[in-house]
Amino acid sequence: MPMKELIYNPKPAPITAPLFERHSLEEIEWSEKYELTCNGKHQPVYYTDSFHYAPVAVEPDLEEVDVVIDVKTPFKHVVIRPSGYEIDFQVKGTQIRFHLPKILKVSVELDGDLKSPLFILCSPKIERPDDATICFEKGKIYNVATLELKDHDVVYFEEGSIVYGRVFADHCSNIRLVGNGILNGGPWHLPDSNGKAFLVDIRWCRNLLIEGITVVDSAMWQIVPAACTDVVIRNTNSLSRLVTGDGIDITGCQDVLIEDCFIRAADDCICIKSGRLPEMSTVRDVKNLLAQRCVLWNAEPGNAIEIGYGLMCDEVSNLTFKDCHIIHCEYEGNMGGSALSIHQADNAYIHDIHYENISVEDVAQKLFDIKVLECKYSYTHEKGRIEDIYFKDIKVLNGNFPVSIIRGYEMHLEESRPERIYFDNIEILGKPCRSVLDMHMVVELAHKIYVDGVMECPRNKF
Repeated sequence: MPMKELIYNPKPAPITAPLFERHSLEEIEWSEKYELTCNGKHQPVYYTDSFHYAPVAVEPDLEEVDVVIDVKTPFKHVVIRPSGYEIDFQVKGTQIRFHLPKILKVSVELDGDLKSPLFILCSPKIERPDDATICFEKGKIYNVATLELKDHDVVYFEEGSIVYGRVFADHCSNIRLVGNGILNGGPWHLPDSNGKAFLVDIRWCRNLLIEGITVVDSAMWQIVPAACTDVVIRNTNSLSRLVTGDGIDITGCQDVLIEDCFIRAADDCICIKSGRLPEMSTVRDVKNLLAQRCVLWNAEPGNAIEIGYGLMCDEVSNLTFKDCHIIHCEYEGNMGGSALSIHQADNAYIHDIHYENISVEDVAQKLFDIKVLECKYSYTHEKGRIEDIYFKDIKVLNGNFPVSIIRGYEMHLEESRPERIYFDNIEILGKPCRSVLDMHMVVELAHKIYVDGVMECPRNKF
C-alpha cells in the first residue's frame, strides 16, 4: 500500500465524536508484507502507512523467543535494532530467523526503508486481574468513544483485543490500564491529519499504572499523565504516525517510573512538560522521574528525549534517563531534531538531570541540544536556568557524525546561561570525545562545560 502524505494542521478543528467505528476483523488493517511466528505460534501483524507492528504476549514460563518472519516482497539487506542487542539472524530466500535471548522489543528494517519496518513487541503475558472492573476480550473489537475512568478502575485489555477510542480520567486514584491488547486512537482524527484529542489523557490522578498495552495512532499526544503522582508506565508500546504524536508526555508529574517501553513517535518520544492543557492548568513541579530500558524511535518532528517546551512551573529536577536505546532520530530541519534535548523557553529552574548509558543510532541532526530561548512555544517572558546536567556513557553507534549545541539567552537586561554541564565517557562512531571540539559542539552564552572532568568555557568576570 502506498504511504499517505501526512499533514500538519497547527490549529485543527476539535472533533467531538468518533469519525468511524470498526465491528469485525475484516475491517482491521492487516500487514500484507509480513507474516510472523514466535515460539511456533502465529502472531497477527497490524499495518499502518508508517510501520507494521506485532504485540507479542510471551507466556510466563518462557524467557526466550524464537522468531520467524516471512516477507512477501524480495529484499537484500536486514537490520535488527537496537543494534546494541547484537541479534544474529539467518536469511533464506525471503524468510528471516533469529533468537531473542530474553523478552525484548525490536525493529526489523529492510533495505533502509524507514516507512515499513516490522516492530516485534514482546512483553510478558498479563492475565486478567481479579479486581478488573472493565474487560476487553481476546478476538473482539470495541468502540468506546471516550472511556472515562473513576477511582479504583482496573481496565484489562486481553491479548488480541482491539479497542477504538480514547481513555480519560480526572482527579482519580488507583487506576490501572493493563493487558496485552491494543488501544487505537484512529477515530479521533482525520486519516492524514493531526487533531486535538490525547489518546490516554490522565489528569490530577494518583497511583496510575499502565502496563503491557499498545497504544497507536493518536490524534495528538499519545500517553499524557498530567499533574499526576506515583505513575508507572511499564512494558507499554506507544506508536504514532501523525505530526504532534508525542509518545509519552510527562506533564507536571512527580514520582514517575517509565521502563521497558517501545516508543515510535512522530514527534518527541519521551517529553517532560509543565503547562496548561485544554480546560485545565497542570502547572506543577516535575521531580523524581526514572526512565530506563526503553527503545525509542523519533520520526521526523521533535526529539527523542526532550525536556521542554512549556515549562511554566518553578522547578524540574531529579530526572534520570538510563540504559535506553535511541534507534532513530530522523531529520527534522526545524528547531529540534536531537537525541537528547533541553529546550527552556519559559521560567522553570531545570537542574540535576542525569543521562546514563544511552546508545544512539542514526541521529540525523544533533546529539545534544541545550537551549534557553524565546520562541513560538514560549508562554512566559522570564527565562529560567539550566544547571547541573550530567551525561555519562553516551555512545553513537552508527550513522553520520552529529553536531551538538549549548546556547544561553541574553536580551536587554535579562540573561540565562546554562552552567555546570558534565560530559563523561562520550563516544561517537568509535571515537572517544575528550573536548567540546571533539563532540562537534557549539557553545554560546554558556559556561563551565566539563568533559571528562576538565572544565571548558569558564565564566570570566567583567
